[in-house]
Amino acid sequence: MPRILPSETADASSGVQHSFLRLGLVLALSAVSAVSTAQADQTPAPALVHVSASASIEAAPDKASIEARLWEKTPASKVDDKAPDSQKQGEAARQARQTLEGRMSTLIQALESAGIESRLIKAGSLTLRPERYYERTANDQNPQQWQRTHLERPISISLKDLDQVPEVIDLLLGAGVNQLAGVQYQLSDRAALEDKVLQQALTKARHKAELMAETLGATLGDVQSINESSQSPRPPMMAMRADMAEAKSGGNEYRPGELSLESDVQVSWGLTSAD
Repeated sequence: MPRILPSETADASSGVQHSFLRLGLVLALSAVSAVSTAQADQTPAPALVHVSASASIEAAPDKASIEARLWEKTPASKVDDKAPDSQKQGEAARQARQTLEGRMSTLIQALESAGIESRLIKAGSLTLRPERYYERTANDQNPQQWQRTHLERPISISLKDLDQVPEVIDLLLGAGVNQLAGVQYQLSDRAALEDKVLQQALTKARHKAELMAETLGATLGDVQSINESSQSPRPPMMAMRADMAEAKSGGNEYRPGELSLESDVQVSWGLTSAD
């Protein structure tokens, strides 16, 4: 049986004491940390002032774009799934495309002759869309299905002179466009105006915040947050279908009115007490 010497017993006792001391120190530090954290959580939040402000600018448009569409449709034919005549359908589509391309070429030439720069005329690509529909005769209980191909090309004209709008509409109607998609009025310096209206909104926000702080005996500190939302509603777009127009423009006036640019801001500042 091994013997335990007195020195070994003393060393073991000392080790246990050191362990308890270390544990007590850790617990004490944890308690201090918990107290500090609780005190930090009880620190009052900084005083803030939240302000909303808005500004708007009215501006007359100085340019416009006009969009129109031309289309052709192949003759309708009965659908026969048993013996479809794809060659005949293809030839009909080819002839319709040639007719459509000729109309588009004539329209572009007329626009250029009227003084519209070529770079301001954008003729879109050709699109084809198969169409199917049913027709029922008086004595036929089973409706007959028909098919045809719809071929279409869009065209867009940009104008820097608003006085040209009526003339261009006359040219489009004279060329027999199938649809006038609309006239959209725009601003050349839109970006600069948006910056200006934003500055006005921020200036209003700061004025309101300073007034509130001064009235309550405080001083504005640093900006804490900024949020901005711009609203630029478009003016009503003049739109009409060519087949619904009674006649050419006939000297009618087109008044785009003014465009409104708006900016809303929400800003927060810190507050410093005058005391």
